[in-house]
Amino acid sequence: MDAGACLTAAARKAGLSGQALVYLVKTGGDDTGSVIAGLDEVSRDDAVLLASRSLREDFDACVDKTVLPSGNNRLTARSYTAPTVVPKPTAGKPNPNPKPAYPVRADQPVSSPIELTKGLISMFSSYARDAGQKKTYAAAGQCLSTLVYNAGFTQKALHFLAGGAPLGTGSIVEHLPNGKDKTIWQSPRFIHGLIDCTTNATPTALPDP
Repeated sequence: MDAGACLTAAARKAGLSGQALVYLVKTGGDDTGSVIAGLDEVSRDDAVLLASRSLREDFDACVDKTVLPSGNNRLTARSYTAPTVVPKPTAGKPNPNPKPAYPVRADQPVSSPIELTKGLISMFSSYARDAGQKKTYAAAGQCLSTLVYNAGFTQKALHFLAGGAPLGTGSIVEHLPNGKDKTIWQSPRFIHGLIDCTTNATPTALPDP
């Protein structure tokens, strides 16, 4: 059983709706933050349940039992990072595109949330199922950039996020530069922040493209 299967099993045990379980299976991502943010568009109640501490504990226990190596060098569930899965190219679902959508100078620090807004909108929108979800991410851009800027990510991670690579598949967390950044992205506090940003966004106020 892999981490994705553990997440689905924990979600099933927690009582997520059939619609939410179908979404988890179809999404197939190991980036819990992105999965929860996307699920929030399908069902807010299920998204909150997926981000709950009890579900996370069940998930960690499953990973601890079936995925993590045994022995003295055994990782703890808290430090576990889901394995990177390189998806096979299929029609309509290409490999992730890590090329930045916006130029970012590596020699200059990201010094304000506004520098992250366009990149984060681009990156999250690449996962959108439809135009309505793209509008939600656009409306949530300022909230997302403030959340990310204040979360404690390294400058290398902030440069990557500011670049707005249109990944489109896989997960954002697997492209973050180190364990610290990945831990922040997968933390309950950050995940709840993602949910709040997308929940409080008002996409209907945006003009049609």
